[in-house]
Amino acid sequence: MAREHWWFEKFWVFPPEETVTPALARAKFDFWNLPRNQERELAKLLDVFKSIELVSIILRFVKPAAYGIISPPVERVLDVRRGSDALETYRNYLDDLRQIQRHYRFARAADADMALWVLHERCFGTLRDAETAAAYAGDRFMLRLRAKNLVGHLLAGRSYAAFADALEASNAELAAVVACYAFELKLRALAEREGVVSARAFIKLGDLIDAFPATLDPIRRGEWKRLKAFRDALFHEGRRPRAEQTAALIREVQSLEADLAEPSPPPRRHR
Repeated sequence: MAREHWWFEKFWVFPPEETVTPALARAKFDFWNLPRNQERELAKLLDVFKSIELVSIILRFVKPAAYGIISPPVERVLDVRRGSDALETYRNYLDDLRQIQRHYRFARAADADMALWVLHERCFGTLRDAETAAAYAGDRFMLRLRAKNLVGHLLAGRSYAAFADALEASNAELAAVVACYAFELKLRALAEREGVVSARAFIKLGDLIDAFPATLDPIRRGEWKRLKAFRDALFHEGRRPRAEQTAALIREVQSLEADLAEPSPPPRRHR
């Protein structure tokens, strides 16, 4: 490969020869069976070269059909999910890379990797092109992939209330939508569990609130009606709740989730 087309020295440095040579003498690599034996070979390569970037370069040239080079440019365009260690991060990148290879019908993973590097240069690098940047920003497949990387792990094992609470400072509008949806969802679940309505019954949210027995704390019933008004204004009129209203919705969803986690207690008083 011509030196002007391979800028290795600009981005990477090999570990000292006196370190690598003895390690290579002790190691045996089975590249023939990649990627089937990927986990074992990745760990062995990293043990020798101490850098996942160098490992990815080796694999890209040994098995271009299945591997690409991990680097900040490609990580940026994909918003690659960081792992607990370098190997996990590279595996996350490979998962994304192979999805892109299949979706856009690249012959090899290495071809998809090179396309991503060019995409970065056209969107964020020295050869920027507005048309390419607009296509990247609006590409449905890429948006879904990036969203999975950015927020998928935030949703895993977390409640709607926790997610809305996490969003409140950075995206208040989305936090409000999640909180309004969760408020109705959890209130209906509580009503079903308490026998207020049957599982198959359809009842408007206002009528559902009124259907709770008289033993329900009247302050909490009034709070539910107030929160319903915020929800109606958002969903039916497009009026976003104010910050304190969104905060109240999130608090009540948290309270409803706590109610549902307990062994069928009466609804608790709103705090």
